[in-house]
Amino acid sequence: MGYYIAEEYWGRGIMIDAVKQICEYVFSKSDIIRIYAEPFAYNAASCRVLEKAEFHYEGTLKNNAVKNGKVVDMKMCSLLKKI
Repeated sequence: MGYYIAEEYWGRGIMIDAVKQICEYVFSKSDIIRIYAEPFAYNAASCRVLEKAEFHYEGTLKNNAVKNGKVVDMKMCSLLKKI
């Protein structure tokens, strides 16, 4: 899962609600049982969105991406369908 919201809308809980709603929709309308996201480890706000949307931290993916010419870590977070 990936997401982006314009800075003028940060801090309003909009993205948390959007992530929750899309996950509920995907789980109810498909046979998908696991949704995952890989936010940049330094992006505390994005990690907090996932935490508030009930995703679970699974671990850190070391040197997993290049962002603006720098090698960065990413976190692995997932939400499992309640069966």
